[in-house]
Amino acid sequence: MSNADIPYCQLISRWYSAVQRQDKPMRITAKTKPVLIIAAAGTLLGIGGFAIAAFVQSTTTGPVGGSAESFSPVTVTGAQTGTLLPGESAYVTLTLTNPNTNVKAKLTSITPGVAAIDSVSDPADAAYCQGQIVLSTTGADPLFPTLAVSEANYPFKLTDAVTLKPDTDNRCQAMTFHTTWTAQFEAVR
Repeated sequence: MSNADIPYCQLISRWYSAVQRQDKPMRITAKTKPVLIIAAAGTLLGIGGFAIAAFVQSTTTGPVGGSAESFSPVTVTGAQTGTLLPGESAYVTLTLTNPNTNVKAKLTSITPGVAAIDSVSDPADAAYCQGQIVLSTTGADPLFPTLAVSEANYPFKLTDAVTLKPDTDNRCQAMTFHTTWTAQFEAVR
């Protein structure tokens, strides 16, 4: 049997026995003992280091296709309830429809646009009357809805959204106007 076939611990033991049998035995002193231990540990670590070597390969895929989701604009229409006297407010109901068949639409904000005068008795009073109309979203439900896929005709109410100022005079009676509102939506799953 060759030395390569003998376990490492037996080799150390045989070596130590051979050293003991020599005419001048090797003395293991307090100084040499740590050196022998470190040498043996280094040898073991060196042998172990060779044992963990491996072949490594890597492979790169071909092109991986991807795409972004599409999100069509949500349809928003609106209606105001009733006519106004000075100091009164009216509700606005926005009707929301999600035309998307692939994603939900989450309402994230509503912003008042403008109040535009359609008709007034004296066209010269149009600017004054426009300034008497106040738009607000403070009466909106703070919990904005998420429209389901293809959900239609969801009513979203804005309480006290249009107000005619209390100091409005006769120049604005019988006027007609329209308001605009911007609703912002986010696509969600």
